[in-house]
Amino acid sequence: MADSTTQAEGGFFSRIAADFTTRAWVLIPIGVGINFVGGTLVTVLKLPIFLDTIGTILVALLAGPWVAALTGLITNLVLVISDPTLIAYAPVNVAIGLIAGYLALWGWFKTYPKIVASGLIIMLTGVILSAPIVVLAFGGVTSSPSRSALTAFFLATGGSIWQSVFTTGVIVEIVDKLISVFVAVFVARAIPERYRPQKAQQTL
Repeated sequence: MADSTTQAEGGFFSRIAADFTTRAWVLIPIGVGINFVGGTLVTVLKLPIFLDTIGTILVALLAGPWVAALTGLITNLVLVISDPTLIAYAPVNVAIGLIAGYLALWGWFKTYPKIVASGLIIMLTGVILSAPIVVLAFGGVTSSPSRSALTAFFLATGGSIWQSVFTTGVIVEIVDKLISVFVAVFVARAIPERYRPQKAQQTL
C-alpha cells in the first residue's frame, strides 16, 4: 500500500513538473505582465472591478492549472507595488488559476455557453475565497472606493457585514470575471496553433 501511494504521489508531482515546459516558463511573465497592467489600470482609475486575472486565465488555457497557479501567485507579489493590500488576495489568484486550468482541461472553454459557465464558476471561486479576507482582514473595506461604497450601501439597508461583502462581491466579480474569461479566450484563440503549447490543443 505504501509503495503504491508513493508511486501515485510521484506520478502526480511528475505530471505537474511536466507542465512546466520552456514555453510554459515563457508564458508566466507574459501572464503576470497582463495581470499587472490590468490591475494597475483599475487601481489608477479607481474602477470597481479588478482585471488582474486575465493573464492567469490565459496561462491556464495555454499551459494548464499549475502553471496558471504560479502565475497568479507571482502576480499578487508584483501588484504589491501598486497596492500593498493585494498580497492578502494571493490565494484567490492561485485558486482561480487552478480552477480555470482544470476547467480548460475538461473542455469548458470550447463553446460559448461553457465559457459563460466557466466565468460564473471562476466568479464564485473569487467571491467565496475573497469575502473572508475582505471581512476578517479589512473589516469590509477594500482599496476600491466604489466597491467599498457599494458594501456600505448594503450595510445601510440592513444587511450584515458578511451579506453585504458577499453581495458586493457577486455584483463586481460577475462583470470582472466574464470580461476576463472572454478576453483570455479571445487572445488564446488568436495565437496561431503552431505557436500554442501542446496543452492548448485540448483546451480551445
